[in-house]
Amino acid sequence: MFYFHYVKKWQDKGYWVSKQYYWQSMAYYLFNAVKYRSLTFFSACNPALSFGGMLDDDKTEAYKLIPDHYLPKMLVYDFKIDLENQLESKSIHFPVIVKPNMGYKGYAVRECQDLNELVNYLKNLDPSKEWLIQEYINLKCEYSIMYYFCPVSKQRGITSVSTKKYPTVIGDGISTIHKLLLQYANPFVNKHYLLNKWKTELEVIPSKGHEVILHHIGNYSRGSKFYSLMRESDEALTSAMNEVFQREDEIYFGRLDIKANSMEHVRRGDFKIMEINGAKSEPLHIYDPQYGFWSRIKDVHTHWKIMTRIVDERLEQGYQFPGNIEGLRSVQAVKRAVR
Repeated sequence: MFYFHYVKKWQDKGYWVSKQYYWQSMAYYLFNAVKYRSLTFFSACNPALSFGGMLDDDKTEAYKLIPDHYLPKMLVYDFKIDLENQLESKSIHFPVIVKPNMGYKGYAVRECQDLNELVNYLKNLDPSKEWLIQEYINLKCEYSIMYYFCPVSKQRGITSVSTKKYPTVIGDGISTIHKLLLQYANPFVNKHYLLNKWKTELEVIPSKGHEVILHHIGNYSRGSKFYSLMRESDEALTSAMNEVFQREDEIYFGRLDIKANSMEHVRRGDFKIMEINGAKSEPLHIYDPQYGFWSRIKDVHTHWKIMTRIVDERLEQGYQFPGNIEGLRSVQAVKRAVR
């Protein structure tokens, strides 16, 4: 059964896009590590974040630099303090999203519908790590937008725009949710988790054509799909992203995962930021099934070219890279956390 599941992943185009991005990026990383004589050269992209947001990053580090009106209500969970009091103090209501303070491809992210589910999930988490509880933002669309700003030349722009589609099943007027879940072919979906999440509604029969969203976690590794919206990139969208950051905060390169009711709302600044990803960000539009091999190669090249342009300009301003030993320790911290 495990072998069959893994074969299904091999057959998924997004699986190979991820591998392609990783190996191409490793080639650029090694080349630039030699060029800059530093294993942590990427840190210059976002000096306000630990190692530029590439390694053992701290989400709250970035959240503190963002105006409050862009952020959902959230708290860093304290295992020693009553949970209900913590939620009440921040006026956080259900449903909520729980996630580690260190981000890694949707690792350990969970949507909880009520207090009982939240309590049971928190019991399984490592109290030596930091965990965030964040209100669920009920807006129609989820987008990922990569933005950059060059501190010397003042060039700015958007290199990736994509939208996310959560895992869904479509009712046929005959099958129960239970049957539709079992038939669902996405190899990245955790069916055990979904069967438990939908346990009180498994015998419901959705009407023909009715779309049932299985969960609201927008990661490819959790079954979501990404579609390119590069046609939406324009000056108004760039200006909206530019308004999020103050230059003195020194965040120059990264991806915002946001929710809004439409792209026009984003252009007007009417959106909420779910995640801020630094130097390790992927340009998610390359996961679009219609995107070709050579287009992905070209766009990943552009991704790294812009990153190193920012590094060069920060070096002009006197930036010094963190030590290599510090960087290796951070890599080990990520590995331990994921294990």
